[in-house]
Amino acid sequence: MISSSSICVVGSANVDFTMRVAHLPAPGETITGGEFHRHFGGKGANQAVAAARAGGEVAFVGAVGTDALSREMLEALGRDGLELSHVARLEAHPPGTALIMLDHAGENCITVASGANGALDSARVDAAETRIAGSDWILLQMETPLESNVRVLELAAKHGVSVLLNYAPATRMDMPLDERVTGLVVNETEAAALLDRPVDGEDPEACAAAARDLLSAGHRFVLLTMGRHGVIQATGEGTVRHAAFSVKAVDTTAAGDTFCGALAVSLGEGRSLEQACRFASAAAALAVTRPGAQPSIPRRAEIEAFFEQEDVAESAEEN
Repeated sequence: MISSSSICVVGSANVDFTMRVAHLPAPGETITGGEFHRHFGGKGANQAVAAARAGGEVAFVGAVGTDALSREMLEALGRDGLELSHVARLEAHPPGTALIMLDHAGENCITVASGANGALDSARVDAAETRIAGSDWILLQMETPLESNVRVLELAAKHGVSVLLNYAPATRMDMPLDERVTGLVVNETEAAALLDRPVDGEDPEACAAAARDLLSAGHRFVLLTMGRHGVIQATGEGTVRHAAFSVKAVDTTAAGDTFCGALAVSLGEGRSLEQACRFASAAAALAVTRPGAQPSIPRRAEIEAFFEQEDVAESAEEN
């Protein structure tokens, strides 16, 4: 039996207000007839939930308010089995909030107000040092202050813990990228921002070149996700393209977060990077078939069942 991997996620937690519309509006355009939902999200919390549902033992380090929505958010995270002792409850701050618009093809545009996430400082990271030191992998994103992420890198290096950084959103370029970041996960937009050049997500060769260039910062691996075109894996041994699973996308919100959470768990269980990418890709494929952020994230049994169906389909094609 595979032993559980210990994952520590340091990051954001948000309340998501989602509107599904016929098409994403142009500047100045008003679209009526939308369908509204409220879910919980935030890249950090999404990745923590994804890791927990994929079978990891997960601690979440973050900050929320003390209002009813924050309490409800923590209750939801607790139901997924997350360790929440390092989540700060801050009276003077509202919870992080995201406004999400979705079209019928599942594409989205998102705006975020940081709220309590902006108060996640290095002191709160230091308070979680023991949990960080005992982890197999640490997950980071870019929705919390730079100082907290930098402090995590320092503690991870001190204790020899692997770090997976999802450089998203790529709205600032001040995060230090060096060998302390074991694995870097980006999409084509984020890769373009980091490299300061266009990266065509429709062109796997261009994405492979971008992944190789990002690898030069000293990471053990770089994964460049391309949606329906799959994932480019870059290591010192070269690049590999993993094909995407074929599914009908309903909502792409949290697909990347699901990928990261499942990836960390799979790596923590001792799987190869190639195996972990396939496991994470399967989890992300399931997530895009459902609406919402955290409500869309699949559980371990679903991911494994999806794998079995794919194996059967591939065997039938070969025969």
